[in-house]
Amino acid sequence: MNAMTSETTTPRINAGLANPQTRKRLSLRNEEISMEVRNLNLYYGSDQALKDISMDIPNKRVTAFIGPSGCGKSTLLRCFNRMNDLIDICRIDGEIRIDGDDIYHPAVDVPELRRKVGMVFQKPNPFPKTIYENIAYGLRLQG
Repeated sequence: MNAMTSETTTPRINAGLANPQTRKRLSLRNEEISMEVRNLNLYYGSDQALKDISMDIPNKRVTAFIGPSGCGKSTLLRCFNRMNDLIDICRIDGEIRIDGDDIYHPAVDVPELRRKVGMVFQKPNPFPKTIYENIAYGLRLQG
């Protein structure tokens, strides 16, 4: 409230955000691409959870997936190390390449892929197993 005029002032909400029409767009043309996603669709039964996702993820860069709860961020991340393979009703169409290799090719060693593409989720049960089975899983893989 302004004591001299008895009027209130409303602060401008800008937060320094750039105008979307004039902001500089980053290009990946000169970047080494680590992961390529092409025409990715994911279904749980007849329900489509991901629709026609295509993107490049550059090597040695931070990439963030930001969105509201339930929009498919974790579902997409689980595609990168084939965690969705553990869900019986899950079906995936499209292609994901890591360093040029198709990670859904039948010859891919899935445990080796998961060693290379590790993930930590906020809910600590990455496999649909008991706590004991989750802990023993890594030990079994190592012999």
